[in-house]
Amino acid sequence: MEDTEKMVKMLKEQGLHISTAESLTGGMLASCIVDVSGASEVFEEGYITYSDAVKHKVLGVSEADLKEYTAVSSTVAKQMAEGTAKLSGSDITVATTGYAGPGAAEDGTPAGTVYICVYYKGTTDVRKYCFEGNRNEVRRHTVSEAVKLVCGLLGA
Repeated sequence: MEDTEKMVKMLKEQGLHISTAESLTGGMLASCIVDVSGASEVFEEGYITYSDAVKHKVLGVSEADLKEYTAVSSTVAKQMAEGTAKLSGSDITVATTGYAGPGAAEDGTPAGTVYICVYYKGTTDVRKYCFEGNRNEVRRHTVSEAVKLVCGLLGA
């Protein structure tokens, strides 16, 4: 991915490190980053926290918020990114959570609903997306948008 190469280059130039917390994307974002030569200079660690229990246990996401808002929410995405920042000490963390489908979730959340949160310099930016396509297309769109968000924060 051309954008991922650009992101890794910008992270290197700015002396920054990145870590990920993934639910919906199941490691695709981390994999995309480490596909780039030289990623070891900027990529710290990645967490795949697919279940709610692991989101709570590893990243410190509030059990009450998981129950009230569900894992597919801006609240949970923000807590995932903040928890990753605490654990990793990275300058930038990216969290992905959503519902890829097929069909709507039990609570009525439409397939393709995604939240991406980027933590940078003590602040978080959470974005909601509604992607079209099958499970893998939704996951690929999510990774692509996450990389674009980071590039935007870095000045691209």
